Amino acid sequence: MLYIFATYGQEWEVGDVTSSVPYRAGQKHVFIAHISIKIGLRSINITLEEKSYNQVGHSPINQLIKYNEQFLWTWDQGRYGFGPNAGNLQKGMRQAQKKGLPTPIIWILDYLSIDGEGLRCGRLYRTAGWYCHILLWSAFSAWIMANIFLQSVGRYTAYLIGLTGAFEITSCIIWLTIRNCSRFIIRFPNGKITPTFGSTFWLTGSAGVFCLLLTFALIIMDLRYPNSLSAFLGVDILDQYDEHVVRTIEFDHITEQDNQVESIELEKFAGKCATKDLGVIFLKRRSTIKRAQKNLVHISSVPVKIYNYDNDMALYGNESIQPL
Repeated sequence: MLYIFATYGQEWEVGDVTSSVPYRAGQKHVFIAHISIKIGLRSINITLEEKSYNQVGHSPINQLIKYNEQFLWTWDQGRYGFGPNAGNLQKGMRQAQKKGLPTPIIWILDYLSIDGEGLRCGRLYRTAGWYCHILLWSAFSAWIMANIFLQSVGRYTAYLIGLTGAFEITSCIIWLTIRNCSRFIIRFPNGKITPTFGSTFWLTGSAGVFCLLLTFALIIMDLRYPNSLSAFLGVDILDQYDEHVVRTIEFDHITEQDNQVESIELEKFAGKCATKDLGVIFLKRRSTIKRAQKNLVHISSVPVKIYNYDNDMALYGNESIQPL
């Protein structure tokens, strides 16, 4: 649910101010209002609430002024201006003017309209939101795949969780670098709105860091304590091993070679088997990372009989067929 919340969350950036503002353009009468904005990946939410309603003669329309409006910019940039081919944000601004929304709301939209008054703030926010939107849905897909592999291969689960965290951190970096090259400030008569990073941004970044830390922990557990990790995840321990049967002499040779790189911890089997006809069954992990493995090979305590065949003598399935 975190990825859905991050994608549709409205607090990637937040800002507010309390100032005296006019209700309509051209009116001399002003009122004190608290104005706040919440910027998400796909829209901006503007809240306007009057603070001077209880003061006699301060309300311009003799009723409480309270607005909460959302304006989308998903995802079409559109043409310059406010025509039929304009973007969603410009169309939303034109509809707000037709509805007669208060001047402070129109003032904020004027800053964010695509290339309005030569400003590119809205264009950059829309572009940053688009790329973050793609990365977060990619993170959601990686998280789904991690849940699928959770009951089969623990290491693949770790890799996919790490990929999820990388997508989340990358989305935060892209939002940080693309959304505005200069400081975005909306000025009012008695103050200014300077957006800062909100809870959604920090939650997404924290989740990405947590996923990376969890990935490192799972990889270390898989390399050093694979059986404990398999038991914790409820995965069959034997699924990650291949069974081999070799002679005792061959097994000692394999052991000596592996001990040179310090990749396994083995118990010498030669002392238990006095005859070369006996063999040993051992389980070897399916892994390409051998140096970091703690236990790459597990041996059985029960020897097996290996029958000798003369390599120079041909064997026939039908014993009645004899060579000429």
